[in-house]
Amino acid sequence: MASLDLLERKLLKIISDTDPVRLKRQRMNPQIQRETDAEQRLRIELLLRRLDKLPDQKRQEVLDLLKWFNW
Repeated sequence: MASLDLLERKLLKIISDTDPVRLKRQRMNPQIQRETDAEQRLRIELLLRRLDKLPDQKRQEVLDLLKWFNW
């Protein structure tokens, strides 16, 4: 799960440099179960939908990052 967190943060950083990203804030409640890998993968896939809007250099950076994470 930690690697998915890192991948998601890095993707957000790359994409937000060129395209505004709106995030919803969520309150962390200790009684509520943490998110699953499936939910996190879904958020990553939503970020990857913006890949075609990125400039070539940023797109290559994302592709290299995905290769590094074996995505």
